[in-house]
Amino acid sequence: MELFAEKGYEKTSVRDLAAAAGVNVAAVNYHFGSKDALYYECLRSCLVPATKMRERMQVHLDAALKAKSRKVAEEALRGCVQVFLEELMHPESRHMRLVMREQTEGGAQFERIVREFFQPVGSILQQLVRMLAPELPQMRTFMVISGIIGQCLHTHKARATYRALAGVDSHSPEYIEMISAHIAHFTALGLRGLEREKGTS
Repeated sequence: MELFAEKGYEKTSVRDLAAAAGVNVAAVNYHFGSKDALYYECLRSCLVPATKMRERMQVHLDAALKAKSRKVAEEALRGCVQVFLEELMHPESRHMRLVMREQTEGGAQFERIVREFFQPVGSILQQLVRMLAPELPQMRTFMVISGIIGQCLHTHKARATYRALAGVDSHSPEYIEMISAHIAHFTALGLRGLEREKGTS
């Protein structure tokens, strides 16, 4: 998982994998059948914590659907953002590094990752955005979700920048809670603005 996350599928050889594992080169084919099959197993194992993350996000969505309240929907959005950030920032989140690399490079397993990881998470966020802005067109909804995820990824990747410019650790629980509330509130205000804009057009 570490090698694939660091070097990518194409640049990670079977010899690299065998050396890192301390086994004979033939062990990869013996146990998995091929490098491609081993890569799939790595990706599949990545989806285990992602599934738990989605389950936590689903709890927030279910609360919003039950309450049918804008206030609860905004709070659910904050909760989902915080869950996503906590997973991104977790010290053991090697799986996220590999998933993010696959998203960027779009390798052979990309569609599987989209179906099993991004689509379910996107569906949860989409339902919350729809609760906050029911009339928003599909493409605009997609862009709002992209903006939410983009802010989360920036918070994850720019740790050194945050520390240098603002003196904060973007991976600390306190900052994750603070930035989650900000992203959710900023998004909710933006959706209100889009709703008003539509009403005056």
